[in-house]
Amino acid sequence: MSTGSIQDLSQNKFSGHLPPGFISPLMHEVYLSRNQLEGTLPATLSDKYSIGVLDLSHNHLMGTIPKWIGGLRQLSYIFLNDNQFHGDLPYTFCLETSKLIDVSHNHLSGHISYEIFTSNGTNCNGRNAYDNPQRDMEFVTKTKTYTYHGWPLYYMNGLDFSSNNFTGEIPPQIGHLGNTKVLNFSYNMFTGPIPLTIANLSQIESLDLSHNNLGGVIPSQITELHSLSTFSVAYNNLSRKCPQKVAQFSTFDEDIFEGNPLLNCTLPFMTPNTLVRPTPYIGDEEGEGGFIDMESFYVSGSVSYVMVLLVIASVLHINPYWRRVWFYCIDVTITTCYYFVVDHLPVPTKYKVWEPRF
Repeated sequence: MSTGSIQDLSQNKFSGHLPPGFISPLMHEVYLSRNQLEGTLPATLSDKYSIGVLDLSHNHLMGTIPKWIGGLRQLSYIFLNDNQFHGDLPYTFCLETSKLIDVSHNHLSGHISYEIFTSNGTNCNGRNAYDNPQRDMEFVTKTKTYTYHGWPLYYMNGLDFSSNNFTGEIPPQIGHLGNTKVLNFSYNMFTGPIPLTIANLSQIESLDLSHNNLGGVIPSQITELHSLSTFSVAYNNLSRKCPQKVAQFSTFDEDIFEGNPLLNCTLPFMTPNTLVRPTPYIGDEEGEGGFIDMESFYVSGSVSYVMVLLVIASVLHINPYWRRVWFYCIDVTITTCYYFVVDHLPVPTKYKVWEPRF
């Protein structure tokens, strides 16, 4: 369906190659996802085009990602996931002014250029973010696929580079993406340390660095990311100590660190699901393996009771003072009870009331 500046041909059975002019200069949003398109993308496209959304996901496209995709000045929503693209990610991308970029589940490789993370590079000059998409968009957030539209989509920023073959270190310039809420670099071959600048991602809610070859320590500053609700560094080569179990880190499951044999979490990583709970009592009718041995309970209770009586009797026998106090208290108690009964309970006149003799 084509409406004004929107071309939506998604979820059909279109096949074959994309023609060089598949994007019109007047188009702002192009949706061709979930078809059977194949072949490579056109090698050139004018950077004068004002397209803001390009969705080519879930097809059979291959080849390299052309540089013009990163060179379009308003292109803020890029979905190339679930294809067969290979090669490097073009340095012409400008992630700082982009909203959602998903290149997951391809065969992309090589190092990620630091230039794509900073607005100081020439690739970010003259950028105007496209912030008013007219169609719903799917994006994986916190390990689940969500559909965004309207205002939630306007405030959503995310990068998904997962399930590729990227290598090298994660550039420290990643800390420039202060508005990013979702960052997924899992299932790649990244090496080197986790950048300290990752602590600058103040809006991050989901951070997945699992299944890579990252080494070194986990930055302690990561516990200061108070918006973080999903986190994983599992299956890397991280070492030394886990972050302190403070704030939201006290709620994470211990499996976010698994697969790092040199990582030292000396204390159990306690979570609401792993806290020790009292074992419920199982009665005799549920088996002999109950939590309480009732026979031992009764025996120990009886012995304790007898011991208390013997101790009291011994004290009264040995100490005359405490013996007099004991019997005085008994005498006062009997007298008090007697007068309470006489004053508050009616007694038939034919019965003679017993009076204590003093």
